[in-house]
Order: sequence, then C-alpha cells, then structure tokens
Amino acid sequence: MLTDLLEKMGFALPQHDWQKPVVGVSACLLGQKVRYDGDHKHNAILVHQLGPLLRFRDTCPEVAIGLPVPRPPIQVVQVDDALLVKGVENPQQDVTEALEDVAAGMSEPLSGFVLKARSPSCGHLSTPVHNAGGQQIGMASGAFARKLHELFPRIPLANDSDLEKPAFLQSFLLQVYCYHQWHNNDRQGQWLNDMQRQSEQLDEPLHSGLRHYLDKLGRAMH
Repeated sequence: MLTDLLEKMGFALPQHDWQKPVVGVSACLLGQKVRYDGDHKHNAILVHQLGPLLRFRDTCPEVAIGLPVPRPPIQVVQVDDALLVKGVENPQQDVTEALEDVAAGMSEPLSGFVLKARSPSCGHLSTPVHNAGGQQIGMASGAFARKLHELFPRIPLANDSDLEKPAFLQSFLLQVYCYHQWHNNDRQGQWLNDMQRQSEQLDEPLHSGLRHYLDKLGRAMH
C-alpha cells in the first residue's frame, strides 16, 4: 500500500488536509466536464489512491484562457524551431502564449502535477507534434506543461497514463512527499543526507529513481 511505503520512508501520514502536499491536477481527471468534446477523463487511481494522501488544485488551462466547452480542437504544430498550439480547423488561431501564461500564473506552491497525457496544453512529453500539413512528426509537451516544467523544474510531473504503472505511482508519490518536505525545510542539506540513507532500504527500481531525484534536489542548492 502507498501508506505503508510512506511510513517506511519515515513520512508522517497527514491527519488533516492542510498537512497534505499540494498537487496540481488537470481538471478533467477529477471528473470535470471541461474537455474539448464536453466530456471528462475521471481517473480512479488519482482520486481513490492518491486522493487521501494529497491535496488537489485543479485547473484546465484551455478553459482558463476562455475557450468554450465543447470547443474546436487544437494541436501542437512545429513552425520553424517553435512549437505552437494552433486550431485544427482554424490554423490562424494561436493560443500558445495564453496557455503559457496560465502556467506562469500558478501562484500557490505546488509539490507536483498530474497532467492529461497527449493534451496539446497539458501532455507531458506525450503530445503529438504536427507539421503545417497536419501530419504527425514527433512527440513533445503541451504548451502549459512545457512552461510549467520550465518554471518549476524540480516538482515531479506525471501523465495520467503513467499512474497505471504501480512502480511509477509509488515513485511519483515519494517524490511529491520529498519535494514537499525539502522545499519547506530550513536544513535542506541535512534532510537530503538523511533521506539518501533512508532510501537504501528501497528495492529497485524505486531506490535508483529516488536517489536520482534527491540528487536533482541537491544540485538546486549549489
């Protein structure tokens, strides 16, 4: 169980909502009907397994910039060296900067983010990239997710599809709790040393994954 894993690593289980790490979530994953087709993508793993341990801050970047529900679809298009988010039916529509501004406006401290895979706004390294003719030529992140990672490079990011893998789910939760404690710790160096020692009891691939993440937090201090 996820609670057993947290306790094994020395994390106190939250007894109140205010004690839970805050994690951003694409609103459609919480059952909100905000997708381009007017539907949602309720994610049971997110709600039922992570929900008791995290505090969610929902957002739909596309709704936040004023796009209607339902709405004409948008897609990521490569134009020269830039990745732009344009309308499929109306290529003159460019919402790239507006989506980036939503990420820049995330004011509440976050300890992670769960994003909708393949979304032109929210997908993390999973969104199809098209050429001007509409053919898929690669994969990248959506405009909101890309800006989010640029602004908050140390918070763990996950696509909803990643959570279906038990090892990834465990790793993501550990990283969220680690970031939450590290970010709010006055003795970050000592905390990192203690957590590195604590991680020795983990099996692979959790051990290597967490050590790599803790190393990234350590580099942020130099």
